[in-house]
Amino acid sequence: MTLRLPVEPMLAQAVESVPTLAGDLAYGQKFDGRRALLFTPAEAGGPVVLQTRRGSLVQDRFPDLVAAAGQLPGGLVLDGELLVWDTEAGQLSWSRGPTYQASKAGSSSL
Repeated sequence: MTLRLPVEPMLAQAVESVPTLAGDLAYGQKFDGRRALLFTPAEAGGPVVLQTRRGSLVQDRFPDLVAAAGQLPGGLVLDGELLVWDTEAGQLSWSRGPTYQASKAGSSSL
């Protein structure tokens, strides 16, 4: 199977209660970070791609994430949230997300 960018991510839906887990199904807490899809290259030497929920390619804004993704298996797609961990406070930093991105790429908008 070959994916072609942009890929439309699945969106969360409101429910009255958390569904019962069956088999290998799992879910996690929503942190309200910036939604993104990360694609590792299927072939050696290919680029790591980071796509926003709306389809923009932003891998140049998160070079440390792209570098870390080089350790992941090829042909992998991860769907999740981009968050900033404040090491001094020992917690997530909601206010540093745009600042972090801007310091890495000179732009603060996704």
